[in-house]
Amino acid sequence: MMLSRIADAMFWIGRYVERADQTARILDVTLQSITEDTPEDLTAACGSVYQVFGVEQVDEGDCTVQRVLDRLVTDRMNPSSVAGALLTARENARGVREVLSTEVWESLNTTTLGLPRGVRPSRMHGAFQFAKDRCAVVNGLVDSSMARDEAWLFLRIGQLLERVDMLARNLQDHDLEDASSAGTVMLLRSCSAHEAYIRSYRGRVRSYRAIEFLLLDSIFPRSAVHCLSELDEALETLAKLHGNSFDRLGASEPGRRIVGRALASLRFRSLDDIMDGFDEEMEQLQLVTGAVTRALGTTYFHPAS
Repeated sequence: MMLSRIADAMFWIGRYVERADQTARILDVTLQSITEDTPEDLTAACGSVYQVFGVEQVDEGDCTVQRVLDRLVTDRMNPSSVAGALLTARENARGVREVLSTEVWESLNTTTLGLPRGVRPSRMHGAFQFAKDRCAVVNGLVDSSMARDEAWLFLRIGQLLERVDMLARNLQDHDLEDASSAGTVMLLRSCSAHEAYIRSYRGRVRSYRAIEFLLLDSIFPRSAVHCLSELDEALETLAKLHGNSFDRLGASEPGRRIVGRALASLRFRSLDDIMDGFDEEMEQLQLVTGAVTRALGTTYFHPAS
């Protein structure tokens, strides 16, 4: 049986690497748009970027592209910034080297050593590309060099939860009244879904279809339904490893129940129904990720003695 501290560390490695990757993707698209289009209200545009990442109270002096880069990319004390998330993942990995492959550990080290201390708007795309590429390397090595044991399962669960949370935040920030192709393309690109969407729909980019794709497509690996399905499967496998092999009366593990309800809520309702209270639906998805994290803590990370 795996030690709870190791399970906890693996879970947060998965979450923080995914957080760094998703943050870099969203910022790469949104900040590029801000610098190229020069919106009339720069303060509001930068404030909207902060809002995606849950930063509500922002001083007007922080509403510049440079300050967004300082706070959300290179601030090593902020675990929600790109650099801060990767450094936190590395610190978690340092304590569980015995369950990580050498390649994964060395890749995380290489990534953190290569992080820039500062980024200028003129060079930000290179910094974002570095972060995305290094996160892809880490995730690729996790998939190719680690056994599908408990350690891998906890890391995978953390990755999937973070992906759902970031997707919900990104969709919540999207203006549903903006039916323009440009706004919808930005949304798809920030979710790394633009090319997959084009291949699937083979036509003009439409806001309604894009939201449908990001939420409900069962074979796109970054959609909410796909992530929740994978999450349910991982939690089921984890439950079986801990002796809960037969759920005659339904899933007894609280994390699985929460995920199952969220998955059914998306899978068995029409998109029109979901769109009726879209902000509340996306808020609920974020609450689901928090509730599952707490359930995992109670069940596996900090079980009652």
